Amino acid sequence: MAFTARVAINTKLRSIGQMTELSIDTKNKRVRVRLDLLGEKEPIEVEILRYSLKEKGETTYITIEEATSSREWVTVVLRDFVVGQDFALPAKAGAVLKFLT
Repeated sequence: MAFTARVAINTKLRSIGQMTELSIDTKNKRVRVRLDLLGEKEPIEVEILRYSLKEKGETTYITIEEATSSREWVTVVLRDFVVGQDFALPAKAGAVLKFLT
């Protein structure tokens, strides 16, 4: 699952960098990501401290409830544009996450 998620996320990030690590803790609903972004000398660590899943029709959505980062500006961007938003998951990822949770 982590490999599929990395491929999908790296497709979206390709113009600004790439995800180099991803770990998902479904039991505690936490995610840790390491990003190598253009213009940044060091990798950026992002940690989703809490997420929830919900279904609308046949689509599974993930809602990031709390997140932080190794860069203050990224933490602000997460809080302003990501936390509290619903993001549709690819069908296979949604099914696997629901199964593992």
